[in-house]
Amino acid sequence: MTIDSRTLTSSILLFTASALLLSGCAAGPTSTGGDDTGASDGGGSSASDAKGPKCEDNTSDYKIYSDPAISTSPEYGQAWGDGSDFSVTYDDYTEGTLGYDLGYVQDNGGVIPMSGGFFPDPVDKTFTSADLNFDSASEGYYGIVTVSITQDTTTTELGNYCVLLKTSE
Repeated sequence: MTIDSRTLTSSILLFTASALLLSGCAAGPTSTGGDDTGASDGGGSSASDAKGPKCEDNTSDYKIYSDPAISTSPEYGQAWGDGSDFSVTYDDYTEGTLGYDLGYVQDNGGVIPMSGGFFPDPVDKTFTSADLNFDSASEGYYGIVTVSITQDTTTTELGNYCVLLKTSE
């Protein structure tokens, strides 16, 4: 397998950003000019038994939003970690690497970074991941997934989406 320099650079940049978030050296993400287009603000039935505060009640400046170029986004409170697909359709996609960072909303409202990764190549501009969550105290809490794209050396956030953290069975 051959890795071109753009892919390697993008991977290194996303890994470095994730490492900074995990080490507590970076503040939580905020809106980068996007609006709420595509982000549902209603509660999903799977989220009715969630523990802790809702995503929008976090104290870490994470705003639930979706870039206008995201035409399909996950439903608010969608399960994450039980093998369910998490998909976004990025209409402006031409090239680059889409990645995500996951954190969970604690009882005190703080968002704790947990993990991150990259989406596989898109199908018709739709990026899908079914990554598994690990067994942890985050089971049943709301989480926030930040989706971003890295093109050349620039990373742009495309949205923050509220999920309900589940473990696979």
